[in-house]
Amino acid sequence: MNVLFASIEDLNDWIEPLGGHPQVRTPNLNRLAARGMVFRNAYATVPACSPSRTATLFGQAPWQTGVYTNFQFWSDHYPAGQRRSIIGAMRDAGYATMGAGKIFHMDVRGIDAEDWTEFNTSAKHKKYPPISQTVKTRELRPMSDFGPDPTSDPDENFDAANTDWLCRKIQPGQDRQFWAFGLYRPHLPFIVPQEYFDLYPPVVDPPPGLGRKNFNPNFLKLQEGLPQESLDFINRRIGWVLHRMGEYNDFLRAYLASISYADALFGKVLDRLEETGQIDNTIIVLWSDHGWQFGEKLAFRKFTLWERALRVPLMIAGPGVVKGECREPVSLLDLYPTLCSQTGASAKHPLAGEDLSPVLAGEQWQRREPVISIWGKWEKGTTDGGRVAFSLRNKTHRYSCYWNGGEELYESESDPFEHINLLAHGGAGGNLRALADSYQAQINRLVPELAEVAGWDG
Repeated sequence: MNVLFASIEDLNDWIEPLGGHPQVRTPNLNRLAARGMVFRNAYATVPACSPSRTATLFGQAPWQTGVYTNFQFWSDHYPAGQRRSIIGAMRDAGYATMGAGKIFHMDVRGIDAEDWTEFNTSAKHKKYPPISQTVKTRELRPMSDFGPDPTSDPDENFDAANTDWLCRKIQPGQDRQFWAFGLYRPHLPFIVPQEYFDLYPPVVDPPPGLGRKNFNPNFLKLQEGLPQESLDFINRRIGWVLHRMGEYNDFLRAYLASISYADALFGKVLDRLEETGQIDNTIIVLWSDHGWQFGEKLAFRKFTLWERALRVPLMIAGPGVVKGECREPVSLLDLYPTLCSQTGASAKHPLAGEDLSPVLAGEQWQRREPVISIWGKWEKGTTDGGRVAFSLRNKTHRYSCYWNGGEELYESESDPFEHINLLAHGGAGGNLRALADSYQAQINRLVPELAEVAGWDG
């Protein structure tokens, strides 16, 4: 078989198969969902690009990789040239590994040449003149710009070039090909061709989890019941600037347009698999590295331990994969062991995730351990835990604990947008306290070294 390993940067659950936003248009992700298994509760290990991708691609949790933030990289902790990543394992297993786009953090600068048979290094990011008022007035940096592409060649950009390159590599009659395809959009800047803005009305619906019809950065009631540590994670500046400039709706619409643009490019790859007769001979894995926030609890971007920043799209289709949905919580750490099981590849180090192959075969499956995510940084060998926080997600709850003892507990079915912290306002007594203690004990058991340093070892 062949493998298409496709990632879409900064894509939250606003895709049609997950129903995250009522107006989003993702017909090609719908095509993939109709072919295979949709994981409705898939989560990133870290709400940031570099640590999430490092954990996913090396199959180890951040407390194993040592990569916690975007200022750290896989190469700081894994020697180059040893084929330790999932890409290297596939090459060792006899696959031709072809790569294009953002797979590891830092794009081309983040790749290990030994992992790849061939990687496209010719695609470049475009530079745009200021579009939004927030950037024209220098309230936000150019990297945070948004709006329709004003240039004369809107299709000649990083994502389009990588899509075309990968499509040329997909040919009839091939086998044991591993095509890694990383789309950069909908990462900021939210700048894509006008036709994708035209898919949406001038005024779009607010995020379903916003908690009100209109975004207002001063509506602090949305943060009631939250521990101070979680508030310290929030990026407030983007919200204040967008509100003051009257461009919150335009920012939101540009993200939706960027999702549809990424969907269209992914659709070109699906078309190419069909044209070449490879669609029925290819395992397709689609994932995103973390979610994104648009003012829910007044938070923007990622960098929190809430559902909106951690829930990601994950779909797998291909030979032998049943069609359906899995509601059991899963982790991006599960991709490495699952692909090893599906292809015969093997890792050179212990893997932290669980094999999802039983789910793909339509068998009954239950996760052995809850999904654990982390945000913060800890240097191995130090005695100060620093700003380290954990979040546990199982089928019924999300529980988070912070470095100074702050806690959050949410009931996932009745409160999917996590508005009511059950441990706030004196609600930590009785059964809720016992439940929270049991979740904290699970975190302590699964991450004993960090738990001890952070003072959570009981």
